[in-house]
Order: sequence, then structure tokens, then C-alpha cells
Amino acid sequence: MSIRFDLDEDVLKEIDVVLNKNMKDILLNTRLIGAKRVDNWESFLTKDALPEFDDGTHRDQNMVSFASLGVSQKIQPILQRYFKDNVVRTSGFFHYPETGYMGWHTNSDNPCKRLYITWTKEGNKSFFRYLENDTIITDYDDTGYTVRMFDVTAQEPYMWHCVGSETDRISMGFAIK
Repeated sequence: MSIRFDLDEDVLKEIDVVLNKNMKDILLNTRLIGAKRVDNWESFLTKDALPEFDDGTHRDQNMVSFASLGVSQKIQPILQRYFKDNVVRTSGFFHYPETGYMGWHTNSDNPCKRLYITWTKEGNKSFFRYLENDTIITDYDDTGYTVRMFDVTAQEPYMWHCVGSETDRISMGFAIK
């Protein structure tokens, strides 16, 4: 199963304009909130760290939301035009600093298609990790934009996934129904 998604280049260019206009505020927001360094961040993202069950709320994490900056309200209409036959809702806008992560979870409390657009300055230093047929798959982010789409289900088999980063990683999530 490939989770990579080829989003139209013109759509990515529109998103890039919005993100670039807001990047300074996103990074400042993280500094003001007080991003922390977590030396053992990788331990939360191993197969041994997978929880026995998921109620949709279990998430060890080290990242900062930037949803309050209004960036999501500028990007959501761009994607709504692209996915015109669906309803597109924002589901999480996060800055992962160095040693940033979100532990294993399924989002099973909100089943839908999920679209994540990530931006990193340095490729292969941050990743999306997921469980497929009892195998852990780590998909490293490219330099610039990486787009992924996958199904979130309310019942097994769940889409267990987590995120880790050794560099600044901007993640913009959307629920598509």
C-alpha cells in the first residue's frame, strides 16, 4: 500500500505561497510556547511503544499547534476546490521542532480519509511511520513538500501511525469525507 499522494503542482504552489507568508509566525509561535528537547523521543516511536488498544486519544507528543494563526483557514479552501466532490476539514496544523514527535495513534475516533502535507527544509530527517500487516514502515519526508493520504477506520484493522523529526517539520492535516 502506498500512502504517497500526487497532489497537483499548481495546488502545492498555492499552498507554498500561504506557508511562506506565515513561516516566521509559525516558528515564533513555537519559540513563544516553549518547544522542548526530548532526548529519548525515538523511544516513543518503536514497535514496542505501540499501545495494546486505542481509544483515539492516546498520543505522546512533542510538537506545537499553529492552528490559531489562521493558516489552516487559508489553505482549506485551496484543497476544497481540488477535492470538490468531498468535504475538506482541517485536522491538525503542527510544527515539529528538532526531537519533535507524535506517538502511535489511530485517529479511530474520526474515521475518514486523511491528507497530510508536510514541509521540511532537510529531507530524510523526519518521517511518517505506520504499521502494515505487523510490519513497521518508515516513510522519510522529502526536502520541501511530501504529501500522503490514507484511510482512518473506526474498527480493526486500524491505521496505526506516528511521526518523528530531527529537524523543523511543518505538518498540515485534513480530513476528507
